[in-house]
Amino acid sequence: MSDLIPKSTRAHVLIVEDSSVFREMQSLLLRQAGYAISAHEHPEAALAAAKERAYDLVVVDYELPAMNGEQFMHELRKIRPEIAVVFVSGALTLELAIKLSSQGVAGVFHKPVNPKILLEKINDTISRSTKNEAANGRNSNSPLPAARRSNSNSPLATAVPVGEPSENDLAYAPRHFLGQSETFRDFTHRVWRVRDFRAVLLLQGEAGSPFELIGRDLAEISLFRDGPVMLCDAAQFETRHLIEVLAPTLLSADAGTLIVTGVETLTGPQQKILESLMTGRDVFLPFARRFRLVLAAAGNFSELADDGRFSDTLYYKISSLSLTVPPLRELREDLPANVDQLLSEHRIALNAAAPFKLADDAAEWILAQGWPGNYAQLSRTLLLAAKRCGGAEIDVAMLETALKAASVAAAPAATGQSRSPIVAKPAPASPPAVATPNPSAVPQTSSPAARTTVRPTAAAYDFSQRLAAALAAADAVAAI
Repeated sequence: MSDLIPKSTRAHVLIVEDSSVFREMQSLLLRQAGYAISAHEHPEAALAAAKERAYDLVVVDYELPAMNGEQFMHELRKIRPEIAVVFVSGALTLELAIKLSSQGVAGVFHKPVNPKILLEKINDTISRSTKNEAANGRNSNSPLPAARRSNSNSPLATAVPVGEPSENDLAYAPRHFLGQSETFRDFTHRVWRVRDFRAVLLLQGEAGSPFELIGRDLAEISLFRDGPVMLCDAAQFETRHLIEVLAPTLLSADAGTLIVTGVETLTGPQQKILESLMTGRDVFLPFARRFRLVLAAAGNFSELADDGRFSDTLYYKISSLSLTVPPLRELREDLPANVDQLLSEHRIALNAAAPFKLADDAAEWILAQGWPGNYAQLSRTLLLAAKRCGGAEIDVAMLETALKAASVAAAPAATGQSRSPIVAKPAPASPPAVATPNPSAVPQTSSPAARTTVRPTAAAYDFSQRLAAALAAADAVAAI
């Protein structure tokens, strides 16, 4: 069917969808939002319509009669090179979504897409185009008044708290970095207050601080809890790797959390990549508004900007919302709980038959140390001691030997953990044995929007091999 609309000042959206149900649903949604619509079942009819009228954006299925959506996109761009493209399809694999995103599409969604999220992406994309047109002296085609262009339906919109935790309790029950001390309690309240902010969050602290673990706890208490949690260290902070890391957001119905560690070591070119990532420009456009960014920097980060080693403008952008992580020496009361959790994790990693145990004097020795390398140094020391204990109790001599062998540089930068760069949120587990705050002090907020489950089944989906093959194919195409 074709529903051509006379030329007007409204933004025009082209819909190419062979399912009459989805075509009608998308048409109704966009008409109600104020857009002019031209909807087609066949790609040839849509291409003919594009020759007669300039469209601002196209919403296209991947499986179409006569040609697929990617082929249609290339033919359409021959006619309208500047048109924005949004894919909505039930046939998208993760590799295909990554391939499409590398070709400059504005968005990739799996059917059935949440209408609010789809409309938010279209509003945002056309608003970006409107700003570019305004900069070039052209009039806006957007049907949305300025007040509505703020994308109030965004999946990243700030949640309205349903209650505040008591100052005398932990603000939340931590699962990754544990504590009960007054210092730790105060820190949980600072984390709680920024849990749902859309702005970039900067975590600052001494080298070896548990930045990644805090970022994970933050994600689990925020409105981003149902989305993927992703990790990228500064050593791998380059465009192609970031696309791999962000890949889960393309097929997730919920916005996720990206944790970037070692920000203080970013080079000039990497700082430019970070700025593009924050603004959702260029190759990162498909991921815009699909994740919350948590940055971690060790040492005195402000000195880097003062010395000219970090962009002043970028520093001010990322430090407007920041938290200081207390060093381990200020959390001595919290060492036993974290030591127990680390020993349990090391037992799993080393495939040990029995739990690791500390001698009484060994526990006292741990409390007496200054731990200048913080959580990373503690974790490395316990791991080396566990390897040497041979099933016996870990005593002071083993710990002293392990501490000498351990160094912050030997542990993953600023995290104290060894994890895959692409990490799906783990299934909920029983919390460690720490004081749990009053249930009324830990609000349980509902998900901000209805969601669909589009994650593949583990048994039939070898992510690493298929992703590697897709990227290799993309490199081969680029080399031609």
